[in-house]
Amino acid sequence: MVRLFSAYSITLVFLAAAPALAAAPKVEDALKLTPVQQGIDYSQPSSEEIASSTIKAEKIDGATAWVVRGPDGLTLREFADSNGDNVVDRWSYFRDGIEVYRDVDSDFDGKADRFCWLQTGGSRVGVDTNKDGKLDEWQRLSPEEAAEEAVLALRSGDADRFARLTLTASDVKALAVSDDVAERLKERMQAAGGNFAKLAKSGKVDNGAEFTDFGGLRPGAVPAGSRGAADDLLVYENAWAMVRNGDEHQQMQLGTMVRVGDVWKLLDAPSLAAPGELTAGFFYDSAGAPAAAMAADQSFDPPSEAMQELLAEIEKLDTQIMTAGPEQQAKLNDRRASLLEKLAEAASTPAEKAQWYKQLADTISAAVQMGTFDGGVERLDKLQKKLAAAKAGEDVLTHIEFRRMQAAYGAALSDPKADYAKIQEAWLQQLEGFVGKHKQSEHVAEALLQLAMASEFAGEDKDAQSWYSRIVKEYPNNPTARKAAGALRRLTSVGRSIDVSGPGIDGGQVDLSAYRGKVVLVYFWSTTLPTVDDDNEAIADLLAKYGGKFDVIGVNLDGSRAEVQAFLKEKKLPWKQIYEAGGFDNRLANDYGVITLPLMMLVDPQGKVVSNNLQTAELSAEVKNLVTGKQPASASTRGTGTPR
Repeated sequence: MVRLFSAYSITLVFLAAAPALAAAPKVEDALKLTPVQQGIDYSQPSSEEIASSTIKAEKIDGATAWVVRGPDGLTLREFADSNGDNVVDRWSYFRDGIEVYRDVDSDFDGKADRFCWLQTGGSRVGVDTNKDGKLDEWQRLSPEEAAEEAVLALRSGDADRFARLTLTASDVKALAVSDDVAERLKERMQAAGGNFAKLAKSGKVDNGAEFTDFGGLRPGAVPAGSRGAADDLLVYENAWAMVRNGDEHQQMQLGTMVRVGDVWKLLDAPSLAAPGELTAGFFYDSAGAPAAAMAADQSFDPPSEAMQELLAEIEKLDTQIMTAGPEQQAKLNDRRASLLEKLAEAASTPAEKAQWYKQLADTISAAVQMGTFDGGVERLDKLQKKLAAAKAGEDVLTHIEFRRMQAAYGAALSDPKADYAKIQEAWLQQLEGFVGKHKQSEHVAEALLQLAMASEFAGEDKDAQSWYSRIVKEYPNNPTARKAAGALRRLTSVGRSIDVSGPGIDGGQVDLSAYRGKVVLVYFWSTTLPTVDDDNEAIADLLAKYGGKFDVIGVNLDGSRAEVQAFLKEKKLPWKQIYEAGGFDNRLANDYGVITLPLMMLVDPQGKVVSNNLQTAELSAEVKNLVTGKQPASASTRGTGTPR
């Protein structure tokens, strides 16, 4: 029988896994369980809603779980037995039907030791190493979440919580910097605890202070060899957090942040001091040597009283926009843009002005593309001309230019009388002009990716390879580089062996190398594709016809494992499926640069790719040719790879 415990070993009730063996637990009892970590925002139904909620045993990700659903059918909780020992070892909490947090008993001793914030709840992962119910260290923490944790630590004066955010001696060792740089790091680290305690005791941070935003001059890569480091270091210098402190909005300086593994760590204690009183950035100065103050154009002054009033008004507008109709949203977005522009103009340093102007451009562009900001394109055009006349920095100008291009493209596509061919042609010409004119902008890689994708869609593989190659060579640290490298691998795969392996959706491993001697279709797909049923039917017919000589490996890119499993349970597809979280950004999708679905790659009995982009209509003839020993037509027309 499945035993349902609280996440920290408090017995609730003992239950059978199947309703036929014993009655299910009561909904109200199951809902008494709470997360081990505090501050989790999850659905907590009213007593009336509890009375109409249900609980029953279900199969979730291959495990038996008690699932609590509300009156609307949305999941409220899942309590799962992942290892089949009839004891709950995974406690999941949902908000609006989406899992936002889970406690995990990873060593199955009855106590939760791993804490995961998920999806709209965040990305943090923490562990309790000594099983005392307290989080001891982070295994994954984004810069934004580290900033929020710093604010929470300060408002409660929790030195242990802050210590989990700061570099440790083992972290410095993991960074593999030179000995002299390591010593300088340790000097700064030693001062952090004392400075934190001073600020916490000063009373300057209210016990109700709330983190509202994070910012900085985007992370930078300190190249391997610099500072004696063996690998590139990813760092933020002069990061900050926006904090609502009582009735005021304040900018809290966080200083230097560095990524250690999957965790972003702080080097210094937070500060409410003016920039001139702060310690210099560490990694961007001369070998980490201390300096009197940050460079003037890199610093951020605390917001003035006028800026605080603007921020408060923007906050009110954001709440109104969420509930307003389309016509009213347009007016509110226009008002919000005006406030952001005033905020940028009121900022006291070039770096701060740049941040606000970028946010202004992002806001307008997004609203235009959503159809909730008439006149937004013209406003971006005026902003670009205004800042160009004021001789603003190239980084800001190119950011606004690219957002204006995106807004104009989105607006043109939404026109009921749109000529899509002409719009696409004009868009590609603009992108080519942009990448030809700019070399250093953060958006050049994004524009190159758009050009590469368009070339692929048009069947112009050589042009696509050229664009993808530029991303990989010129922007290796950009997030698009991995997808571009994968696309190049796919486009040049004909005649080569490829590595396709991963976890099966129902357990075990699926590995293409185990299929040698068969023709294999590697099929990237999603349950939401309009053609999914027709595609699956065509594939199933070929599998029935050529079984023994032909097989299929599905690689699903849906966001929900449960939804895929439900689809497969209904459709009963007779081939194995690889599933990893991440959708289009998961490992295999990036490894092969998957940009559209379905994607079909055909592999011969020797494990060599013969087609890297097969269409469903071509599938029957291609498989027949391979199975009967004939050369597929696609081998000579798709891809430019050479045999290994």
